[in-house]
Amino acid sequence: MSEGICPICEIGKLTRIRTTETFSYKGKKITIDNYIIWKCSECGEAIVDKRTLKRTDKLLKDFRKKIDEE
Repeated sequence: MSEGICPICEIGKLTRIRTTETFSYKGKKITIDNYIIWKCSECGEAIVDKRTLKRTDKLLKDFRKKIDEE
């Protein structure tokens, strides 16, 4: 994804933002740094970057598996 028009509202401009995201599962938390989103200047919608989704998918699966095994 790149800077462009928001696919949700079709008005706002998307801006790349690097943030930290925390996920919870069964009362446990994992924090992921360098979590890239694209935020709309008009509607505020946040769209997760495709590369970020790929990178964090395995981390989250492993996290849930570890919690389930405890």
